[in-house]
Amino acid sequence: MESRKILMNQGIIFAFLTILLFGSWAVPTKTLKIDPQVQAFWLTIGHFLLSAVIFIFFAAPLTLNQSILPLSAGILWGLGIISGYVGIRNLGITRALGTWMPTVIIVSALWGLIFFGQAFTLGPWKLTLTILGIVLLVIAAISVIFSGKDEGKIKNLKFGVLASLTLGLFHGSFFVPLRASPLSIYTTFLPLTVGMVLTTFIIVSYKKLKIVHGPIEIGRMILAGLILGAGNYTALLTTQYLGVAQGYPLTQAGIIVNTLWGVLVFKEATTKKGKVLIAIGVALAILGAVVLNSARV
Repeated sequence: MESRKILMNQGIIFAFLTILLFGSWAVPTKTLKIDPQVQAFWLTIGHFLLSAVIFIFFAAPLTLNQSILPLSAGILWGLGIISGYVGIRNLGITRALGTWMPTVIIVSALWGLIFFGQAFTLGPWKLTLTILGIVLLVIAAISVIFSGKDEGKIKNLKFGVLASLTLGLFHGSFFVPLRASPLSIYTTFLPLTVGMVLTTFIIVSYKKLKIVHGPIEIGRMILAGLILGAGNYTALLTTQYLGVAQGYPLTQAGIIVNTLWGVLVFKEATTKKGKVLIAIGVALAILGAVVLNSARV
């Protein structure tokens, strides 16, 4: 029992770190005027550099066959991030986020509850608390996302919604092949990021987008990738200690931190209604986190 509590406490620490990292990775690229798909490519380079360092210091030898599952996870993640940018281009960032963020939370929770069987081990009371916590996080994310200003016309509603749902599905599922691998996260993180890099590189090359930019711009994009990569790494550790159904949805509270960066640091304009929605979202996210944590006790 004591060792279980220690593991849970470690999971909460990793979840907190993930929320900070997921909410802060976009800060270095905030003002860049570079095609988002090119930014996605450099983000994956940052991921890869971080994973290479982790692999050198902590990982065990890795064969080609052992790389297939994490490589496929990286492909899912890469396709997801590109789909997200397509969704933003057709719906605007608020509507796109409002589509994919709840999808990520719900899909990841369903994987944990059904596929990994957590619904059958939690018991009725803890299962109810878990579902309640997930619902609170979904409402919190929607509240914060729609605290922003209206973004005008929609270019292509069906295509934008489909792209955003694709990101939600892929980013809510990419960790499944990793969990199916018998290897540790320290080892699988490297082929995971190789899959990310290959996917985004193929897409930007196919579209003949300009990849090379100035050293400062590239450095900012790689830094964003390092931060997001660290967030993905701690998110995987969170699911390892807290379980998929409770751990991964909790990490999506990073949207709260992202919004606070915009309002408090970048002084982005927010209406009185928007500030109220942010306050409600923060309160619900904290409550959801507390409820999810109580379901683990």
